Amino acid sequence: MTPRQRELYLKLRRRAGRVRARVRTLRSGPAAPPAPRPGRVPDVEREETNFGPLLDEAMFRARRRMRIGVDPDYDLVQQNFDVYHYALQAPRILERQGVDYVQHFLDSGVDTLRSPDVNFSMADYLQRYPERATGPERSPYLEWLKRGKAAGEIADPAPAIPQMAHVLGRSTEEVLDLLVERRTDLMQRLKTGELGEQIAKASEIEPLIGHAMPRFTRPRLLPFGHPPALEQLSVIHAVHEAVGFRRARLVLVINRPRWGGGRRMEGHLAHALVPDIEPHEVVVIYTDKSGESPAGRFPTGVHEIDFGALAENLEDDDAEAALVVLLRTFHADAIVNINSAMLYRAMRAFGRALTASERVFLCFFCSEQVPTGAWTSWSMRYFYRLYGQVAGVFTDSLHLAEELQRAYNIPESDRSRLQTLHAPVVRDLPFVEAAPAGDQRRPQVFWAGRWDRQKRVELFFAIARAMPDVDFRMWGEPVMTGRGRNVPRNVEMQGRYGHISELPLHEADVWLYTSAWDGVPSQLLEVGVTGVPVVGTLVGGTGEILTPEEAWPIAESAGADAYVAALREALADPIEARRRSGALRKRLLAERTEEDFRDQATRLLLLDRSATEGP
Repeated sequence: MTPRQRELYLKLRRRAGRVRARVRTLRSGPAAPPAPRPGRVPDVEREETNFGPLLDEAMFRARRRMRIGVDPDYDLVQQNFDVYHYALQAPRILERQGVDYVQHFLDSGVDTLRSPDVNFSMADYLQRYPERATGPERSPYLEWLKRGKAAGEIADPAPAIPQMAHVLGRSTEEVLDLLVERRTDLMQRLKTGELGEQIAKASEIEPLIGHAMPRFTRPRLLPFGHPPALEQLSVIHAVHEAVGFRRARLVLVINRPRWGGGRRMEGHLAHALVPDIEPHEVVVIYTDKSGESPAGRFPTGVHEIDFGALAENLEDDDAEAALVVLLRTFHADAIVNINSAMLYRAMRAFGRALTASERVFLCFFCSEQVPTGAWTSWSMRYFYRLYGQVAGVFTDSLHLAEELQRAYNIPESDRSRLQTLHAPVVRDLPFVEAAPAGDQRRPQVFWAGRWDRQKRVELFFAIARAMPDVDFRMWGEPVMTGRGRNVPRNVEMQGRYGHISELPLHEADVWLYTSAWDGVPSQLLEVGVTGVPVVGTLVGGTGEILTPEEAWPIAESAGADAYVAALREALADPIEARRRSGALRKRLLAERTEEDFRDQATRLLLLDRSATEGP
């Protein structure tokens, strides 16, 4: 239950209790003064408090109406009962004649969620332990007095006590004792001390101040304030605890650990900057979905935080606000948003505040087509909103960068903040120089990707059906395998791989890529340096990898026949196929070096702190 749901639940429960009490009154008619209970009158003295003689007299009479010595449960409640606190929760009870407050509480305390003393909250106790509402005792308060308190059950009205005890570095029991001590002292100062005297004098000048007396029953003791704010603070503390309460130089905010064994943009950035900063100074925050990143995506020592899971009890807007506060507390050189929906939504409200103190960068990839045929992307929704606020925007392809310049008419003077980061290739991937040997073997075509509309699995199956003499080996998300599809006999599903080096690339004659839209895919960069010939779609940024001299690029609008023809051509002349793949490998190794990427990423993201850092 989120804090807001909890507040609504308690409000509705209080309202339902009042309705039930009113219904009982209407059914029974005007209540006659109740007959005195058997038992003796407790020894009480009239108090003189800052609440005034009228209330003091009413409370004296209320205590005189109690009867003790007959019912042990009644006596136990009476010994811990604060008549001032009970009356101030619902001042209308003062208008009723002859009411025994203890008996009234035992009869209706659960329905009305009223509390017998300032350090016990019926609402919070039942929210934490709902089974106590129907327990063996006449009142949950009795259950707490007899057993719950000694067992460590929390009945204090302060919210989020266990979480805040952890934040404060104290035990829950210690925090509870401190809360009771401070709240009791505060109430005594209001009741008979100088604080209450000042309020009484102020009420003489402005009578409306006297109407605030019911609020005295619900004092908030800092830092135990608004429940959502405490949950936010607990989440922020949990993140900093996970990273060792150290600052960060680079914060990567990502929607989820993305599929595939390659480094992807986030991994390339972390590996590029770690030679200049310590691994623990890189923090990766997942905001939208949980999961695990593949081994090797980030350098050892980089912190990965599942913020979405930590903030699951927060409402969306509270989680977004907590994320913004968290990012500011890192004092990072750069914050990079890589597909984080939570951060994009947060920047609608907090973008200017965040970018006023932090250097925020947006990383955009290609647009995607929805089932209706329309196109969508983070760049379409947020480039025009945020380009004027952030420190910079970068893309993975020249194609997208040029598209953004053209679509939003970016002036020449402002184009330096829009850059393309050319992801480097991994030089030590397995290199298969020669085609697979054997005259009798069936040709092998490899394919990998998610089973979704972007990767066009049905197109892949159509190509396989048109080439029954060729074996097609398919890697992808195992949860999607065989989802009601008519898989051709010559397609062998291999499951999911962790890294491209795990594949038997020496058995591959051609790699097939059928994506309907893309930027510069990591998969093609990896395959491009392995020496395996590529037949792939020419769409978006794939043209930066696939050229007619080095591969077999297929027009975006082409059907299965065009892919079949290209595959036949590559399979028919393995020498030419390996010549093209060798040329592709040579170009990628020359153009996409880790050194060039590191230089560009360092200049873009890291600040020169040599003049500001002390010993």
